[in-house]
Amino acid sequence: MLRVCSVFEPPASALVGRGVKFDPIGGMQNHTAELTRALDRRRIVQTVLTTRPPTAPYFQRLGDHARVIRLGLPVRRLRQLYAPQAAVIAPILAARAAVVHVHLGEDLAVIPLGAAAARLHRLPLVLTVHTSLRHTLAAGDLRSAILKALGGPIERWGEHSAEAVLAITPRLRRLLVSEGVEEERVHVIPPGVNPSLFEGPFEDPFSGVGKPRVLFVGRLAPRRA
Repeated sequence: MLRVCSVFEPPASALVGRGVKFDPIGGMQNHTAELTRALDRRRIVQTVLTTRPPTAPYFQRLGDHARVIRLGLPVRRLRQLYAPQAAVIAPILAARAAVVHVHLGEDLAVIPLGAAAARLHRLPLVLTVHTSLRHTLAAGDLRSAILKALGGPIERWGEHSAEAVLAITPRLRRLLVSEGVEEERVHVIPPGVNPSLFEGPFEDPFSGVGKPRVLFVGRLAPRRA
């Protein structure tokens, strides 16, 4: 399997210093890494093609059957300009794959990259929509407005071209089906949870804080405000 995603779980070294400016933590980063690990336990051979935050290795083994290849320059804009390199490498990697799996976030290039590699070798294309540029991305500034305007048609083309579309919410599935994507090609697969991360017992980390309390689960970022 060839997996193409603009973000992926970084090594610990990329969580400090310059690395913190490269969007290192988030749901898509966790999802793609945990999915890779889960499939590795099923002995699925995988290659992940993604971006490279500072200090992250260009090549990394993950489990027994997976490898991560990171591309791009140490610049914070335009997804580190990883797309030109990926356009050359993805078709080569796809030659040994059975399926191409693309993860859509806030990246205009990922669908064309994956689709081109899949078509070249006549492979099925699977598209997971983490952020729908058409339906869930709010145009709150110039960057997001451009993403929505340019990325919306690309997303729509990918959803109508992929052999399977994976939506993480039932709402998105209903929207896609209402827009003409064949119902049998759209599947709801919410992000999974690694239960070992929640095995107790745990001590109260806020024992000095009174109750009631409000719990927010998510990263501290302006878009979450």
